[in-house]
Amino acid sequence: RSPTKLEVFLYSENEFRETFPRARDSIAGFYTARVDQIAAFAIYRDGGFSGQDILFHEYAHHFMFQHFANAYPAWYVEGFAEFMSTAQLGTERIVLGRSNEGRFYALRNESWMSIERMITVSPHELDSREATLFYAQSWLMTHYLVLTPGKMAQFQAYVRALRLGEEPVAAFQTGFGVTPAAFLSELRRYYRSSPNALALNRPAQVDLSGSRITRLPASADALLPLYARIRLGVDEADESAVLTRVRTLTEGRTDRFSALTRGYAEARFGETAQARAVLAPLLASDPDDVEALHLTGLSYLNEADEADGEQQSALRGQARRHFGRAYQRNANHVPSLYRYAQSFQGTMMDEAAMENYLNVLMLANQLAPQIDEISINASYALMARGRYAEAIPMLRAVAFDPHGGSSAETARDMLAEAEAGLARTTGQ
Repeated sequence: RSPTKLEVFLYSENEFRETFPRARDSIAGFYTARVDQIAAFAIYRDGGFSGQDILFHEYAHHFMFQHFANAYPAWYVEGFAEFMSTAQLGTERIVLGRSNEGRFYALRNESWMSIERMITVSPHELDSREATLFYAQSWLMTHYLVLTPGKMAQFQAYVRALRLGEEPVAAFQTGFGVTPAAFLSELRRYYRSSPNALALNRPAQVDLSGSRITRLPASADALLPLYARIRLGVDEADESAVLTRVRTLTEGRTDRFSALTRGYAEARFGETAQARAVLAPLLASDPDDVEALHLTGLSYLNEADEADGEQQSALRGQARRHFGRAYQRNANHVPSLYRYAQSFQGTMMDEAAMENYLNVLMLANQLAPQIDEISINASYALMARGRYAEAIPMLRAVAFDPHGGSSAETARDMLAEAEAGLARTTGQ
């Protein structure tokens, strides 16, 4: 079981657009892994792609990145999620890999993408028509690998060649032993055979006796999309408008959810003293409130970034104290653990302090290997101590992440440096 919990948000379309104002209209779900939030979001509606399909797709991303963090080609990351997205949970069986009518329609009515393009492109580089085809073919390719004997072993050889630095087309041929064109011909024959789904016996019923349902306060009706957006990160150009809206919506409200939302906004891009003022009543009533402790620490940490000298050291010390208290109360609270380490960045550390700093980063990465920022900083600390072999797998997972963006570019540069460092130190 993962100690790091996945948050799930099922939104109306308007709520979804409030959290993701710049998302394309065709996007109806997201999986995000940031320091402050690991979450899946989906528009919940009937018809077309159902809310459940999208939710299961995003959950599959979480499962892969949490438990099997490694370097995978973009088409397999999305193909695996598509394969799991239509899971049917019956009382006796679980059925995986059922075809989604939209995906099957795309394969039936479009000219297929070449395998060379499939294995080298990221879905974010495609227009809506090509993106639809990319997801459909990714589903079919994954379906073919899972249900065709021997193919997963070939896939593993292909991925191993990629991780060792072979170019994508060469790695593909190394693994599968055929050209991309020949593989596409196999795939078309597989598609025409109308492949079945995979049925598994359902495991023993999970004990849900410890589950709790808690109704959020009325303030969450307006604040929940903003609360999620702030935790994910607000573009600098939008910070002033978001802060004004949060202040307006929380004016006169005293419930915990309002205080946390206001605290996040003020600590992130508002007035740090104001953040502490709204959070203080929460800590007065419950000194063990992990979120309030973390946000109070964050306000001190961000204020320290604008200070220097003794004042900066004092503010970082206050931040560290609150992060440490939050971690003592919840040893799986990744934001507090990671920011505890952050409070040491830019300071002179002796050998013992440096070792502690590295251990904290490594633990944060172990708890949440899918958060790119943590992986990159942990890798940087490892490389600074000459531990290149440990940094390389972390960097590969980020470098090959189809959702990695600028983090993936940074990881690719660091990966080349780490591999060169390993070669220097081992003579390989």
